[in-house]
Amino acid sequence: MIKIIIERDIHKRVIGYTVEGHANAAEYGQDIVCASISVLAQTAILALHDLLSIHVIYEMEDGWISCKLPNNLSDKLLVQADLILSTMLIGMKATHNMYSKYIELHDREV
Repeated sequence: MIKIIIERDIHKRVIGYTVEGHANAAEYGQDIVCASISVLAQTAILALHDLLSIHVIYEMEDGWISCKLPNNLSDKLLVQADLILSTMLIGMKATHNMYSKYIELHDREV
């Protein structure tokens, strides 16, 4: 099962996320649930870096990806980053709605 944890600040902006595990919905290399969540999580990191020049704090291993925004961002960058991360979350929620037996989704304030 894939476990997704979304972290928000006191203003409800997404400031980080962790994705761990495998869906095991199909054979390795053919699992569209894993592929979907993985592409969303990795694309968000790339967008934060390439579009906003934010040097996110991230780790990636097999079955694990973690991303956190740095603490020193301006309000403008936080709003822009939240838009990218909220878009990622829309995709993750849609995937969760279609394949809920393979995905846990937790959205919390930290």
